[in-house]
Amino acid sequence: MRIRPGILLGVIVVFGVLFGGRYLGWFGGQPREVPGDRETGGDTSASSAGNRVPTPAPVPTLPTRNAARPGPGGAPASAAASTLVSPVGTPPPTDAVNGPIPDWEQRIDDVLTAKEDEDQKAKRLLDLLPHLPEDGQVEAAQHLSNLLPDEQYAVLAQTLTNAHTPEAVLDVLMTDVLNRPNPIKLSTLLEVARTPDHPKADEARDVLEVFVDEDYGKNWDAWEAAVQKWLKENPDE
Repeated sequence: MRIRPGILLGVIVVFGVLFGGRYLGWFGGQPREVPGDRETGGDTSASSAGNRVPTPAPVPTLPTRNAARPGPGGAPASAAASTLVSPVGTPPPTDAVNGPIPDWEQRIDDVLTAKEDEDQKAKRLLDLLPHLPEDGQVEAAQHLSNLLPDEQYAVLAQTLTNAHTPEAVLDVLMTDVLNRPNPIKLSTLLEVARTPDHPKADEARDVLEVFVDEDYGKNWDAWEAAVQKWLKENPDE
């Protein structure tokens, strides 16, 4: 049976209407959605063509620090200023501009009234002593005579044997050492006597002569032997 060309053409048109929309999508319909386009808002037509241009990653904003302005000599201002800030706690014992601390009386009172034992108070006074004016050193030395135990006297002896210690302070320390046990007293006086240009050298030698009953002049080895002999013959009880 022959099929007329007109009928065949009509059949093709019907099939095209019914099924064309579905199958034409296989050959040139809507492009496939590229994963991630919904989130980034990318151009799907560009991605379908393989020409998608990657979006540059945002440049992270780094946290900024407060840059210190250069101080004198090129150092940061914060570093230069740090030398002007005292540590937390007790202020430094000396004033870089005015010399010895001006409030020394209050500083000594603070030590004496602190809730500490006498040994600790004596240690604090010893630390404070070099930074006091002469009047303050005299007062501190008087308190040290009462507070400093014999076991720690060697630290104070360094002040007594120093020829540059103010003479008013030496007067207090000489009186103190005469009330110490004989081994401390005689060994310290011998060191004072043999120290060149010491203001109390002659006085110390006179005291030694009373004990050993002899004047050995500048023969310090003889003085040393005589002192050791006397101490051996006259031990402290």
